[in-house]
Amino acid sequence: MEQAQVLTFLNNKDRDLLLQFCGYSTTEPLHSFGPVVRPHYIIHFILNGKGIFQIREKTYHLETGQGFLIEPDELTFYQSDAQEPWEYLWIGFNGKMIPEFLKQIGLSSAHPIFHCDKKKELYWLVNDMLVHSKSNFSSDLRRTGLLYEFLSILALNPLESDQQVDSEYMYINQAIEYIKNNYWDGIHIYDIAKYLCIDRSYLYLLFHKYLKQSPQDYLATFRLTKASELLSTTTLSIESISNSCGYGDPATFSKAFKRWKSMSPSKYRKQKRASGTVLSN
Repeated sequence: MEQAQVLTFLNNKDRDLLLQFCGYSTTEPLHSFGPVVRPHYIIHFILNGKGIFQIREKTYHLETGQGFLIEPDELTFYQSDAQEPWEYLWIGFNGKMIPEFLKQIGLSSAHPIFHCDKKKELYWLVNDMLVHSKSNFSSDLRRTGLLYEFLSILALNPLESDQQVDSEYMYINQAIEYIKNNYWDGIHIYDIAKYLCIDRSYLYLLFHKYLKQSPQDYLATFRLTKASELLSTTTLSIESISNSCGYGDPATFSKAFKRWKSMSPSKYRKQKRASGTVLSN
């Protein structure tokens, strides 16, 4: 079950900046919200873990230190990762000055993703908002000041141009999709770079920047994960599984699998068979 702290305010006065709600959540694997349209501006910031955010038919793969903006009346969906579900905080706000503030920060529905290395500062600001929960003038001023400070941190943190970030995410998403569709076919990194029409070194840079691993490591992990699924759920031969996952040589596959799981494919299958998870074809 999701563990969350949430604070909501009903004050809807016409002001330059107004905090509507805020909160913090530790989510379960694959916890999701949406697709839904919201009436407020909302910023989520990821404290730990991974997940996806979808808006305007785009999917962004996000992790610790990244955040995303939701603008009013935009259909969005977000979901935590199955293996590393995220913890995040959020603030919901309105106000006459919001469009100008977000423009200065560089955020919009077209370019909703940002990076921030001040995780602790953002966490304690939201924590302070949660502490000052009383419905009185003093607490209201305090929360508004904290909201200004939250936005000022995003404005001060070096942000790349939104167009560049969007373009980079496009390459990452297209590369991942290409791997999913062609991993079985013995593809190499230069095939992915050629498909994207970018230099191989630039592809490496993007993967290290956003996924903290090389495209070669991502491709190998994807193939070996698929291989482990086939070992667990079928009685296909090791050679067939090797070929099905893009390894032309079973010996190369076995060596890579042993490095990954610290055991051979046949031993892995025996363990799964002993636990009753191997199925017949």
